[in-house]
Amino acid sequence: MKVTHRNDLSKLKKDEHVILFIDDKIKSDYALISGLRGAEFMKDADLSSFKASVSDILYFNMKERPGVILCGLGDITKLNEEGVRNCAAAAVKFCISKKISAVTVIEPLVEGFKQEAVLQAIAEGALLANYTFDKYKSDKEKELPLAKIDFYTEAKYAASILKDVEIIASNTWLCRDLVNDITDEVNPVTFAQLAEKIAKESGLTCRVFDRKEISKKKMGLLLAVNRGSVVEPRVVVLEYKGDQGSRKVFGLIGKGITFDSGGMNLKPSGSMETMRCDMAGAATALCSMKTIAELKLKKNVTAVIPLTENMLSSNAYRPGDIYRAYNGKTVEIGNTDAEGRLILADALSYMEKEIKPDVITDLATLTGACVVTFGETVAAYLSTDDSLASAVEGASARTGEKLWRLPFFDDYEERMKSDVADLNNMAAEKNAGTISGAVFLKNFVEKTPWAHIDIAGTAWYSKARGYRPKNATGYGLRLIVDLVKSWK
Repeated sequence: MKVTHRNDLSKLKKDEHVILFIDDKIKSDYALISGLRGAEFMKDADLSSFKASVSDILYFNMKERPGVILCGLGDITKLNEEGVRNCAAAAVKFCISKKISAVTVIEPLVEGFKQEAVLQAIAEGALLANYTFDKYKSDKEKELPLAKIDFYTEAKYAASILKDVEIIASNTWLCRDLVNDITDEVNPVTFAQLAEKIAKESGLTCRVFDRKEISKKKMGLLLAVNRGSVVEPRVVVLEYKGDQGSRKVFGLIGKGITFDSGGMNLKPSGSMETMRCDMAGAATALCSMKTIAELKLKKNVTAVIPLTENMLSSNAYRPGDIYRAYNGKTVEIGNTDAEGRLILADALSYMEKEIKPDVITDLATLTGACVVTFGETVAAYLSTDDSLASAVEGASARTGEKLWRLPFFDDYEERMKSDVADLNNMAAEKNAGTISGAVFLKNFVEKTPWAHIDIAGTAWYSKARGYRPKNATGYGLRLIVDLVKSWK
């Protein structure tokens, strides 16, 4: 897709289309419409049926001048940047449904908003919505995204803003593709190969540990989960040095279960079919590193991505087994479907001991309890450090990637103890599942400030919402990039 910036509307051809935005205040005062940026394209248009409510669409297919897609912004006093993103997404999705291939988006002048903020929000919403996953569809079944989007704006630094948004959007599309794709195409081996390719192209340093090296490093929990699979495990370590004058390092971890059958504690029908998405944390970490490198952020970031399938076989690990983690702690397996925390445990302790970052943040589709608590639109997070938690919430507010903090009260610690080992990967009490998973992980981070983000609901949607499509959403990439960018 081609993204360009224009500051002249006089050269638009009559067979082209423009997207205009209007709030209900302007709609209710026809005198204001004449002063609306792009109003010349609505000359003689009948707006009587248009309410200008949020994402309300009205389409004019003009004969002698460009067609108009008019999109409502709703009540201007309630509008925020996330609302602007979703309105832009509604307009783009309408264009896709009408098989429109190219549009010029006219940035509105929104009272109370800086032009640069409006441009960024509209561009993010438009580009993130301009996505389809049709790799396995025949040509006649494919729904084509827009091939070209121009943005008419007078905002300062427009070219720079659009360039950055295009980088972020393209990597979000890649993240979605990885999570949407089938496990024959995206497994630990192929994921690691892709990571090496991306590193070479983006200027990252990449190391990949195979089964032999993972065994040598004594990552016993990752090896345990991998026992049932014929596909070897991998650990990918990506390093970005954007600030050679600083020794500070941001640590990033993504859970990479490329398919989760549940193992011996087999998932039932209705729960297993979408479990190719259990590597969404890994995909987000990889694509976040790619984005950070391409944006040339002046930060140092290292990602550790553990990768394996969790499969059922005669050699699969079993409930009641005991394995030793990278940090030496022993873990009794209370449930083989609580596997994500096991591979994260080895990654967390390796990160702290070998990389020694100043902070660690992990992303994981960890618990079904998170979906029960927050549904699909809000992630859960827990943190051992209030300063890091504040930074995470700041990034959330700026990007619209919603999350909510859960507590690390001492009362929860006992539930992860085992009678025969140091820890059990399953809580004795069958409640507070999201907190229990995080409490288990907390045993593998000794001193480093740490935030755990459970994206079990937000990584995969049962239906499209705003600029996020059905299935893989790419949630977390913009959050992490913003968090790294603003981290001090």
